[in-house]
Amino acid sequence: MTQFLSSDTRPTLAAGTYRIDPARSRVRFTIKESFGLQTTGGTFTVRDGTVVVATVPEESTATATIDAASFTTDKDRRDKTVVGKNFLDAATHPTITFATTRLTREDGRWVLHGVLGVRGSECPVALTIGRAAATVDGCRFTAVTRVDRYATPVRAARVFIGRYLDVELDVYAVTR
Repeated sequence: MTQFLSSDTRPTLAAGTYRIDPARSRVRFTIKESFGLQTTGGTFTVRDGTVVVATVPEESTATATIDAASFTTDKDRRDKTVVGKNFLDAATHPTITFATTRLTREDGRWVLHGVLGVRGSECPVALTIGRAAATVDGCRFTAVTRVDRYATPVRAARVFIGRYLDVELDVYAVTR
């Protein structure tokens, strides 16, 4: 696995501004439901975003926009409910956003700290980068995070649906 920095601390990615490629990027999630007895998984669609790889890695930034109505699991009824007013309210708040506040090195891993915007509210989130590698046309990043939905306005069905949403990102960014 290619790390963001090589062992001698030089960047392994070319500095520059990259555009997130929605066609190749994925946001996958899992959450406990049925009183914690069942795990449900699904996806969101990335609408757009930008990754800026800086010469000094800690100065790198990222922004992304996710289509809130793209919430998809294996059940149409559940999907309509989650996209509806009690959860994401995609008709009023069509996007979920992310913007970097800082990039740090913690316990040998890069962590991208930022602000997650959901339903007109913001909460902090930290993405642990698993991979950052050059591709033929740009770069690819993988990351994981855990979102506390109680820190967002998405709090309906607290007893039935778990508190934490585990998210996996696979993002391709291409040269602008």
